Amino acid sequence: MKDIWKKLSTKEKIKFVTSIIVGILVVIFATLNWKDQEIHFIFQVFHVKLSIAIILSVIAGYLISFVFSYKKLNELQNENEKLKNKIADLSQELNEKSEN
Repeated sequence: MKDIWKKLSTKEKIKFVTSIIVGILVVIFATLNWKDQEIHFIFQVFHVKLSIAIILSVIAGYLISFVFSYKKLNELQNENEKLKNKIADLSQELNEKSEN
């Protein structure tokens, strides 16, 4: 575990520690709100513990943000690959012109 921690950048360490702190705060908040709550979802009404609703909302928010960030990351990687190919093509073309 120490090897993994040493390999992380400062930014990654801060993100990791922050996510643990936020997770702990969410669990504390959820346990302090352990009472039944009516949740109206479209045409259904559910009776769930407020803590469960909070935790599920946090998980849903995390998953939604992950999907959007993953999509954006893929777009950036594709654009990066295209630009690398363009640079390689232009480099090759420049080398061919300089040889002539």
